[in-house]
Amino acid sequence: MGTKSIREIVESALVAHLAAKTELAGVNIEKGIETEVMNLPTVVVSCEAVSNPPELPEGLGNYACTVQVGVFTSADATDAKANHRDRCASVLGALQEVTTIKGVFTSQGDATCYDITYQSHDDSRGDRALGMMATYTVAAVLPA
Repeated sequence: MGTKSIREIVESALVAHLAAKTELAGVNIEKGIETEVMNLPTVVVSCEAVSNPPELPEGLGNYACTVQVGVFTSADATDAKANHRDRCASVLGALQEVTTIKGVFTSQGDATCYDITYQSHDDSRGDRALGMMATYTVAAVLPA
């Protein structure tokens, strides 16, 4: 595992999973919230908070990670609304593939994912961009 944090591990696995989706080809898929220049369309995966699951004792390497996944599309294109909704549906659908996501964690070898649970999503509209932010809880454990 080295010096990777659980946040880095979770973001990397989810970015890898989304980047493998053919329906998201041509979409920038980034991790973290430090993206300085955002070229649209973009998906940003950000592990916003990490806590110990309340039902498990602390110190065993178990984590409940709150992850936000944002989808951003330029509002300037003629089919912006339809394209944005299609991208959002693709992202939301991809993040329901729990078994495949668990496999990505396994292949990266840094942690084991137990579950990814949808919490909510909100839509937004700016002057030049359409946005959607979905929130998930990822249950993961670092190797002993």
